[in-house]
Amino acid sequence: MIRSFSKFLLLALFIPSTLVWGQASQAELDTRRERLADLLARVSIHEAQVTRLLSKNPVPRTNFDLPPPAVNVTTPSISPIPAPPPAPSAPVPLPSPEAPYVPPPQFGDPVISESVKVVPAPPSLDDLVADPNQIEIPTPDGNSSEEGEEDLDEAYAKLYNSDVPSRHKGYYFGPLLGFIFPGDIATRTPNGGSPGGYDTTPYESDSGYLIGLQAGKDFGSIKLEGEYAYHSFDASAGMQASVHAFFSRIILEKEVGDRFDIRTGLGMGMGFVNLEKGVEFSGVGFAYDFLLGVAYRVGENWGLQFDYRYFLTAANDEYDRINSHVWLVSASVDL
Repeated sequence: MIRSFSKFLLLALFIPSTLVWGQASQAELDTRRERLADLLARVSIHEAQVTRLLSKNPVPRTNFDLPPPAVNVTTPSISPIPAPPPAPSAPVPLPSPEAPYVPPPQFGDPVISESVKVVPAPPSLDDLVADPNQIEIPTPDGNSSEEGEEDLDEAYAKLYNSDVPSRHKGYYFGPLLGFIFPGDIATRTPNGGSPGGYDTTPYESDSGYLIGLQAGKDFGSIKLEGEYAYHSFDASAGMQASVHAFFSRIILEKEVGDRFDIRTGLGMGMGFVNLEKGVEFSGVGFAYDFLLGVAYRVGENWGLQFDYRYFLTAANDEYDRINSHVWLVSASVDL
Protein backbone atom coordinates (compact mmCIF):
# COMPACT_ATOMS: atom_id res chain seq x y z
CA MET A 1 0.00 0.00 0.00
CA ILE A 2 2.83 2.38 0.78
CA ARG A 3 4.43 1.49 -2.54
CA SER A 4 1.26 2.25 -4.52
CA PHE A 5 0.87 5.53 -2.68
CA SER A 6 4.42 6.51 -3.57
CA LYS A 7 3.98 5.78 -7.26
CA PHE A 8 0.71 7.64 -7.28
CA LEU A 9 2.42 10.65 -5.74
CA LEU A 10 5.17 10.60 -8.34
CA LEU A 11 2.71 10.36 -11.23
CA ALA A 12 0.71 13.25 -9.77
CA LEU A 13 3.83 15.36 -9.71
CA PHE A 14 5.04 14.20 -13.10
CA ILE A 15 1.82 14.72 -15.10
CA PRO A 16 1.37 18.42 -14.27
CA SER A 17 4.97 19.06 -15.03
CA THR A 18 4.57 17.45 -18.40
CA LEU A 19 1.60 19.62 -19.14
CA VAL A 20 3.41 22.75 -18.03
CA TRP A 21 6.62 22.03 -19.86
CA GLY A 22 4.97 20.19 -22.80
CA GLN A 23 6.66 22.35 -25.18
CA ALA A 24 10.04 21.73 -23.64
CA SER A 25 12.86 20.29 -25.70
CA GLN A 26 13.53 16.61 -26.04
CA ALA A 27 16.72 16.90 -24.05
CA GLU A 28 14.97 18.30 -21.04
CA LEU A 29 12.42 15.48 -21.20
CA ASP A 30 15.13 12.86 -21.22
CA THR A 31 16.75 14.44 -18.19
CA ARG A 32 13.52 14.46 -16.26
CA ARG A 33 12.86 10.82 -17.14
CA GLU A 34 16.28 9.83 -15.83
CA ARG A 35 15.64 11.70 -12.56
CA LEU A 36 12.25 10.04 -12.20
CA ALA A 37 13.74 6.59 -12.83
CA ASP A 38 16.44 7.23 -10.23
CA LEU A 39 13.87 8.40 -7.71
CA LEU A 40 11.71 5.34 -8.32
CA ALA A 41 14.74 3.10 -7.78
CA ARG A 42 15.44 4.74 -4.44
CA VAL A 43 11.81 4.35 -3.41
CA SER A 44 11.98 0.66 -4.25
CA ILE A 45 15.13 0.26 -2.08
CA HIS A 46 13.47 2.07 0.81
CA GLU A 47 10.37 -0.08 0.56
CA ALA A 48 12.50 -3.23 0.62
CA GLN A 49 14.26 -2.10 3.81
CA VAL A 50 10.98 -1.25 5.57
CA THR A 51 9.55 -4.62 4.58
CA ARG A 52 12.61 -6.45 5.99
CA LEU A 53 12.33 -4.62 9.30
CA LEU A 54 8.65 -5.35 9.65
CA SER A 55 9.19 -9.03 8.96
CA LYS A 56 11.39 -9.51 12.07
CA ASN A 57 10.04 -10.90 15.43
CA PRO A 58 8.91 -8.35 18.04
CA VAL A 59 11.40 -7.25 20.76
CA PRO A 60 10.64 -9.07 24.07
CA ARG A 61 9.65 -6.86 27.02
CA THR A 62 11.89 -6.65 30.09
CA ASN A 63 10.49 -8.13 33.30
CA PHE A 64 11.03 -5.76 36.22
CA ASP A 65 9.10 -7.82 38.83
CA LEU A 66 11.07 -8.99 41.92
CA PRO A 67 11.05 -12.69 42.83
CA PRO A 68 8.84 -13.58 45.82
CA PRO A 69 10.73 -13.91 49.17
CA ALA A 70 11.73 -17.35 50.36
CA VAL A 71 9.48 -18.78 53.07
CA ASN A 72 11.01 -20.81 55.95
CA VAL A 73 9.50 -24.22 56.35
CA THR A 74 9.47 -24.27 60.14
CA THR A 75 8.65 -20.58 60.72
CA PRO A 76 6.08 -18.75 58.63
CA SER A 77 8.08 -15.50 58.97
CA ILE A 78 10.36 -14.25 56.22
CA SER A 79 13.96 -15.45 56.62
CA PRO A 80 16.73 -12.85 56.40
CA ILE A 81 19.12 -12.67 53.52
CA PRO A 82 21.91 -15.20 54.18
CA ALA A 83 25.25 -13.65 55.17
CA PRO A 84 28.35 -14.34 53.10
CA PRO A 85 30.40 -17.30 54.23
CA PRO A 86 33.06 -16.36 56.83
CA ALA A 87 36.66 -16.10 55.83
CA PRO A 88 38.82 -19.04 56.83
CA SER A 89 40.49 -18.29 60.20
CA ALA A 90 44.05 -19.13 61.21
CA PRO A 91 44.49 -22.51 62.80
CA VAL A 92 44.37 -22.36 66.62
CA PRO A 93 47.42 -24.06 68.20
CA LEU A 94 46.57 -26.88 70.47
CA PRO A 95 47.53 -26.35 74.15
CA SER A 96 50.61 -28.19 75.26
CA PRO A 97 49.99 -30.90 77.76
CA GLU A 98 50.53 -29.78 81.38
CA ALA A 99 53.67 -31.09 83.04
CA PRO A 100 52.98 -33.57 85.77
CA TYR A 101 53.40 -32.23 89.34
CA VAL A 102 56.56 -33.42 91.01
CA PRO A 103 56.59 -32.87 94.79
CA PRO A 104 59.76 -31.22 96.19
CA PRO A 105 62.13 -33.54 97.91
CA GLN A 106 61.96 -33.70 101.68
CA PHE A 107 65.39 -33.60 103.27
CA GLY A 108 65.61 -35.14 106.66
CA ASP A 109 68.58 -35.51 108.92
CA PRO A 110 71.67 -36.42 106.96
CA VAL A 111 72.64 -40.00 107.16
CA ILE A 112 76.28 -40.16 107.98
CA SER A 113 78.09 -43.06 106.50
CA GLU A 114 81.65 -43.83 105.75
CA SER A 115 81.15 -43.51 102.00
CA VAL A 116 79.06 -40.30 102.02
CA LYS A 117 80.52 -37.00 103.21
CA VAL A 118 78.19 -34.36 104.58
CA VAL A 119 78.70 -30.94 102.92
CA PRO A 120 78.10 -28.10 105.41
CA ALA A 121 75.61 -25.39 104.52
CA PRO A 122 77.03 -22.11 103.14
CA PRO A 123 77.55 -19.34 105.73
CA SER A 124 74.73 -16.82 106.20
CA LEU A 125 75.00 -13.02 106.19
CA ASP A 126 75.04 -12.96 110.00
CA ASP A 127 78.03 -15.30 109.98
CA LEU A 128 79.93 -13.14 107.49
CA VAL A 129 79.27 -9.81 109.30
CA ALA A 130 80.23 -10.21 112.92
CA ASP A 131 78.95 -8.08 115.75
CA PRO A 132 81.65 -5.46 116.57
CA ASN A 133 80.74 -5.72 120.25
CA GLN A 134 81.69 -9.41 120.24
CA ILE A 135 85.02 -9.05 118.44
CA GLU A 136 87.83 -10.40 120.53
CA ILE A 137 91.18 -8.75 119.91
CA PRO A 138 93.99 -11.21 120.56
CA THR A 139 96.87 -9.85 122.57
CA PRO A 140 100.40 -11.18 122.64
CA ASP A 141 100.26 -11.72 126.46
CA GLY A 142 97.17 -13.91 126.13
CA ASN A 143 94.94 -11.56 128.16
CA SER A 144 91.17 -11.52 127.87
CA SER A 145 89.23 -9.55 125.21
CA GLU A 146 88.28 -6.87 127.74
CA GLU A 147 91.76 -5.40 127.51
CA GLY A 148 91.44 -5.36 123.73
CA GLU A 149 88.16 -3.45 124.02
CA GLU A 150 89.86 -0.90 126.27
CA ASP A 151 92.60 -0.41 123.67
CA LEU A 152 89.93 0.10 121.02
CA ASP A 153 88.18 2.72 123.15
CA GLU A 154 91.46 4.55 123.63
CA ALA A 155 92.05 4.55 119.88
CA TYR A 156 88.59 6.03 119.28
CA ALA A 157 89.21 8.62 121.99
CA LYS A 158 92.48 9.69 120.35
CA LEU A 159 90.77 9.91 116.98
CA TYR A 160 87.65 11.85 117.94
CA ASN A 161 88.77 13.63 121.09
CA SER A 162 91.81 15.42 119.74
CA ASP A 163 93.92 17.45 122.14
CA VAL A 164 94.45 20.16 119.51
CA PRO A 165 91.86 22.93 120.07
CA SER A 166 90.05 24.25 117.04
CA ARG A 167 89.92 27.93 116.17
CA HIS A 168 86.85 29.70 117.49
CA LYS A 169 85.13 32.36 115.40
CA GLY A 170 83.03 34.91 117.21
CA TYR A 171 83.24 37.40 120.04
CA TYR A 172 85.94 37.43 122.69
CA PHE A 173 87.34 39.62 125.46
CA GLY A 174 90.36 39.59 127.74
CA PRO A 175 92.90 41.58 129.81
CA LEU A 176 96.17 43.23 128.75
CA LEU A 177 99.44 43.39 130.71
CA GLY A 178 102.80 44.64 129.48
CA PHE A 179 106.01 46.61 129.95
CA ILE A 180 106.69 50.05 128.47
CA PHE A 181 110.06 51.41 127.35
CA PRO A 182 109.25 55.02 126.45
CA GLY A 183 111.47 57.50 124.69
CA ASP A 184 112.55 60.78 126.35
CA ILE A 185 109.76 63.26 126.90
CA ALA A 186 109.64 67.03 127.03
CA THR A 187 107.29 69.67 128.36
CA ARG A 188 106.47 73.00 126.78
CA THR A 189 105.91 76.38 128.47
CA PRO A 190 105.16 79.67 126.74
CA ASN A 191 108.22 81.93 126.75
CA GLY A 192 106.27 85.16 126.50
CA GLY A 193 108.27 86.21 123.47
CA SER A 194 107.08 85.94 119.91
CA PRO A 195 103.61 84.51 119.37
CA GLY A 196 103.71 80.72 119.47
CA GLY A 197 107.10 80.57 121.17
CA TYR A 198 107.73 77.79 123.73
CA ASP A 199 110.44 76.79 126.14
CA THR A 200 111.05 73.01 125.99
CA THR A 201 112.24 71.06 129.05
CA PRO A 202 113.44 67.49 128.33
CA TYR A 203 113.24 64.56 130.74
CA GLU A 204 114.80 61.10 130.63
CA SER A 205 112.14 58.40 130.85
CA ASP A 206 112.26 55.20 132.82
CA SER A 207 110.46 51.95 132.00
CA GLY A 208 106.84 51.53 132.99
CA TYR A 209 103.87 49.25 132.69
CA LEU A 210 100.60 48.89 130.75
CA ILE A 211 97.30 47.38 131.83
CA GLY A 212 94.04 47.32 129.92
CA LEU A 213 91.07 45.44 128.58
CA GLN A 214 90.18 44.38 125.03
CA ALA A 215 87.05 43.01 123.32
CA GLY A 216 86.45 42.11 119.70
CA LYS A 217 85.23 39.64 117.11
CA ASP A 218 87.21 36.96 115.29
CA PHE A 219 86.19 36.45 111.61
CA GLY A 220 88.71 33.67 110.97
CA SER A 221 91.81 35.41 109.67
CA ILE A 222 90.74 38.97 110.57
CA LYS A 223 89.96 40.40 113.98
CA LEU A 224 88.30 43.69 114.82
CA GLU A 225 88.62 44.85 118.41
CA GLY A 226 88.32 47.80 120.72
CA GLU A 227 90.73 48.47 123.55
CA TYR A 228 91.33 50.61 126.59
CA ALA A 229 94.93 50.77 127.94
CA TYR A 230 96.57 52.71 130.75
CA HIS A 231 100.26 53.61 130.25
CA SER A 232 102.30 54.69 133.28
CA PHE A 233 106.01 55.46 133.62
CA ASP A 234 108.38 57.82 135.48
CA ALA A 235 110.95 60.29 134.23
CA SER A 236 113.87 62.19 135.66
CA ALA A 237 113.48 64.99 138.20
CA GLY A 238 110.42 63.30 139.71
CA MET A 239 108.28 63.54 136.54
CA GLN A 240 105.35 61.11 136.41
CA ALA A 241 103.62 60.40 133.10
CA SER A 242 100.41 58.55 132.28
CA VAL A 243 98.36 58.00 129.13
CA HIS A 244 94.76 56.80 128.84
CA ALA A 245 94.42 55.31 125.32
CA PHE A 246 91.09 54.38 123.69
CA PHE A 247 91.80 52.43 120.50
CA SER A 248 90.10 50.52 117.72
CA ARG A 249 92.26 47.96 115.99
CA ILE A 250 92.33 45.60 112.99
CA ILE A 251 94.47 42.46 113.22
CA LEU A 252 95.43 39.97 110.49
CA GLU A 253 96.34 36.43 111.59
CA LYS A 254 97.91 33.49 109.75
CA GLU A 255 98.00 29.93 111.08
CA VAL A 256 101.48 28.39 111.19
CA GLY A 257 100.70 25.28 113.25
CA ASP A 258 98.04 23.42 115.18
CA ARG A 259 98.10 26.06 117.94
CA PHE A 260 100.22 28.99 116.71
CA ASP A 261 99.29 32.03 114.61
CA ILE A 262 101.40 34.97 113.54
CA ARG A 263 99.65 38.34 113.61
CA THR A 264 100.06 41.94 112.66
CA GLY A 265 97.79 44.93 113.03
CA LEU A 266 97.19 48.65 113.24
CA GLY A 267 95.44 50.56 116.03
CA MET A 268 94.16 54.13 116.05
CA GLY A 269 92.37 56.23 118.63
CA MET A 270 92.67 59.03 121.15
CA GLY A 271 95.28 59.49 123.88
CA PHE A 272 94.68 61.46 127.07
CA VAL A 273 98.20 62.45 128.22
CA ASN A 274 99.04 63.68 131.71
CA LEU A 275 102.57 64.77 132.77
CA GLU A 276 102.92 65.89 136.38
CA LYS A 277 105.80 67.47 138.30
CA GLY A 278 104.28 69.82 140.79
CA VAL A 279 102.71 71.45 137.72
CA GLU A 280 100.40 69.41 135.49
CA PHE A 281 100.86 69.26 131.73
CA SER A 282 97.95 67.52 130.04
CA GLY A 283 96.10 67.33 126.74
CA VAL A 284 94.14 65.13 124.32
CA GLY A 285 95.46 64.13 120.93
CA PHE A 286 95.49 61.55 118.19
CA ALA A 287 97.40 58.33 118.94
CA TYR A 288 98.20 55.15 117.02
CA ASP A 289 100.36 52.02 117.19
CA PHE A 290 101.72 49.19 115.04
CA LEU A 291 101.51 45.56 116.19
CA LEU A 292 103.49 42.39 115.47
CA GLY A 293 103.23 39.17 117.44
CA VAL A 294 102.15 35.55 117.82
CA ALA A 295 99.03 33.88 119.23
CA TYR A 296 98.84 30.53 121.03
CA ARG A 297 95.60 28.59 121.55
CA VAL A 298 95.83 27.15 125.01
CA GLY A 299 92.38 25.55 125.12
CA GLU A 300 89.22 25.22 123.11
CA ASN A 301 87.80 28.55 124.31
CA TRP A 302 90.79 30.72 125.18
CA GLY A 303 94.28 31.66 124.08
CA LEU A 304 97.26 33.95 124.73
CA GLN A 305 98.85 36.63 122.53
CA PHE A 306 102.45 37.90 122.77
CA ASP A 307 102.85 41.23 120.94
CA TYR A 308 105.28 44.02 120.29
CA ARG A 309 103.78 47.49 119.72
CA TYR A 310 105.25 50.79 118.70
CA PHE A 311 103.08 53.47 120.32
CA LEU A 312 102.96 57.19 119.39
CA THR A 313 100.90 60.24 120.35
CA ALA A 314 100.60 63.61 118.68
CA ALA A 315 102.29 66.69 120.22
CA ASN A 316 100.39 69.26 122.19
CA ASP A 317 100.87 72.84 123.33
CA GLU A 318 102.09 71.53 126.71
CA TYR A 319 104.25 68.54 125.71
CA ASP A 320 106.09 66.97 122.80
CA ARG A 321 104.96 63.75 121.19
CA ILE A 322 105.38 60.56 123.21
CA ASN A 323 106.63 57.32 121.68
CA SER A 324 107.06 53.98 123.44
CA HIS A 325 108.15 50.40 122.77
CA VAL A 326 105.59 48.11 124.37
CA TRP A 327 105.96 44.41 125.07
CA LEU A 328 102.76 42.86 126.31
CA VAL A 329 100.85 39.67 126.80
CA SER A 330 97.05 39.46 126.42
CA ALA A 331 94.46 36.77 126.96
CA SER A 332 91.31 36.25 124.87
CA VAL A 333 88.35 34.31 126.21
CA ASP A 334 85.73 33.23 123.66
CA LEU A 335 82.14 34.10 124.42
